[in-house]
Amino acid sequence: MTKSPEAFKSIREVAEILQVDTHVLRFWEGKFKQIQPMKNASGRRLYRPDDIALIEGIKHLLHNKGMTIKGVQKLLKEKDASVLLRSDASGLDSVIASDEEHAGPDPKTKMALQNIRETLEKAKLLLKTDET
Repeated sequence: MTKSPEAFKSIREVAEILQVDTHVLRFWEGKFKQIQPMKNASGRRLYRPDDIALIEGIKHLLHNKGMTIKGVQKLLKEKDASVLLRSDASGLDSVIASDEEHAGPDPKTKMALQNIRETLEKAKLLLKTDET
């Protein structure tokens, strides 16, 4: 017997649906205040369809779009969590694109800047030793 799509799901069921471990869901719950599953009398988490959609959006941003936890937290703070729900997913890429404009340099540029910094630090050391 299968559950209705609208039925609440346990943490194990959500982990299977989203293909993540249960400890990852608990970790994300601590990092993203928007994830608030209901808890039954014995304290077990029960996820609503909107909870699952939100977590699915967070997973997409972290795993597929390469955003950091802080980046997703900032996005959720500046925008509403509804941007991650399936019904609003069509606008998600434009939200991410506008956020990426402020995300900083890409990895290749970051590496080049790091090399420049190291070269400048070596030059600074050489100048200091020449002064003494």
